[in-house]
Amino acid sequence: MTTSTFAPAQNDLNWLNLSQETRNYFHHLAAGDSSRNGQEFFEDTVPEELHDKPELVEKFLNGDPELGVSDKDWSHDVSKDNGGSDSADNGRFEDASVNRSRGADNTTADEQFEADEASEEDVQTLLESVEEVGNATLAATAVEFAGSALEFGLDCFAPVVGGGWAAVKTAEQFTSTKDKLGYGSLAGGAAVAYLVSPAGPPTVACYVGYKGLKKLHALWSKRSK
Repeated sequence: MTTSTFAPAQNDLNWLNLSQETRNYFHHLAAGDSSRNGQEFFEDTVPEELHDKPELVEKFLNGDPELGVSDKDWSHDVSKDNGGSDSADNGRFEDASVNRSRGADNTTADEQFEADEASEEDVQTLLESVEEVGNATLAATAVEFAGSALEFGLDCFAPVVGGGWAAVKTAEQFTSTKDKLGYGSLAGGAAVAYLVSPAGPPTVACYVGYKGLKKLHALWSKRSK
């Protein structure tokens, strides 16, 4: 007897990956919307680019001061005091301080546009922050790798790669085939000999470490602006 199993759809996984607190929040928002449950309210109001990134959904809603992402409230286009509904069609997420300072007034078309623009900027900031973390991890790995470059340099891979690179770069400086082969071979052989010498591994370590630190510095400079 075989039992068939069905994998949850991606949108269901996105919902289930949210914290219970966040799911409860969307259930609360959907309580006054007869056409949507909590999951559907989430899917219709949170920017789609964040749906499969629960940690970014949290930051989008609750803010991240370090990134400059605002804490948000659900803002009614037509306020409850003026007869507005709790439907997802009658609102959007907006900076909490802006929403609360408006009081019982309806939002104007300009205010709705500004709220949407601010949300889009926050989404891009959050997505870029994830990319920066990935780049920083790669750069840090390169720096860490430099610490083991002594062992790497003694391996045959480093001399072969270094020798091949030197041969190609040298050959590019000449036009005749004879000179390309002759001087390219000499340069390649010299590079291999250097890389297997005692001075080769420290050179590899310094170069790899320099490239990694340079990348980390660039990331830090970008983040500090």
